[in-house]
Amino acid sequence: MREKTWDWFKSDLSTRLKPGGRIVLIQTRWHEDDLAGRLLLDMQKGGDGWDILSLPALAEAGDVLGREPGAVLWDDAYGYGDFLRHEQRTQSARNWSALYQQRPAPEEGTQFKAEWLRPYTLAPALETLAVYGGSDYAVTSDAGDYTCHVVIGLDALDRCYLLDLWRGQSATDVWVREFIRLVREWKPLDWAEEQGQITAGVGPFLETECRKHHAYVNRELFPTRAKKEIRAQSIRGRMASDGLYVPVHAPWYADFRAELLSFPAGKHDDQVDALGLVGQLLDRMIAGREAKKTKARLFKTGYKAIEPVQVDWKAY
Repeated sequence: MREKTWDWFKSDLSTRLKPGGRIVLIQTRWHEDDLAGRLLLDMQKGGDGWDILSLPALAEAGDVLGREPGAVLWDDAYGYGDFLRHEQRTQSARNWSALYQQRPAPEEGTQFKAEWLRPYTLAPALETLAVYGGSDYAVTSDAGDYTCHVVIGLDALDRCYLLDLWRGQSATDVWVREFIRLVREWKPLDWAEEQGQITAGVGPFLETECRKHHAYVNRELFPTRAKKEIRAQSIRGRMASDGLYVPVHAPWYADFRAELLSFPAGKHDDQVDALGLVGQLLDRMIAGREAKKTKARLFKTGYKAIEPVQVDWKAY
């Protein structure tokens, strides 16, 4: 069908255009190889020029309307803003990314497969997980790159759970603050970083801020590798074998899935890089632990069991 549509555009529509005429294409992006996608690719190769107006439901960095990231397209008494937030929570990642954000994600990736992403809504109790983190740092906040932090938990069966993720185009003090928040919240055993990024100047500031806020974690540095596919091989192997359990109701999941399935041809790869660093770290580490039986504690009012804390992503 995509080939048929492209042939129609080139042989039927374009040939009937009056000299000096204009074509306006309005469509929902369903696939990277749809008509709009082919025209964009053709333009990159020196073909016809197009003026592009993309209005995602939730604003992203560099929004053409000047909205702050996350702001809805239309939010008033009519209730459309609430509708959009509901759709983000309940639609599949593919539907939300394509219908509402105009960023179609491929059904299948070349490096990562869709079936490797296994949904969950309630994570295992934190006390049963061995928690690790990793970061891909952007040295500058205005170069179009993202800083990304990911948190992974391993259960007793060595299954990987993606527990949390933060991603932003921000100044150093912002992503350092988010790093500290994640460390204090999840209390990871170790954190993976790329050696070149830390030695570029942010390392001392990060260490000072962590001590100031009592966010202590062992940070492991990994040497930079030339090919991104090689960096991601460890986590890719784990996912191919046992999958990666992902919180499908998390607000950042659609972007994560789209980037993963587009890798390595996608525009951004910071989330994959951060995940790949955790994969290298996990090659050295241990799995989670079996849940211990909760012992009752004696109080004046009787026995009271201590319940483990769990994360329910439906609540977010």
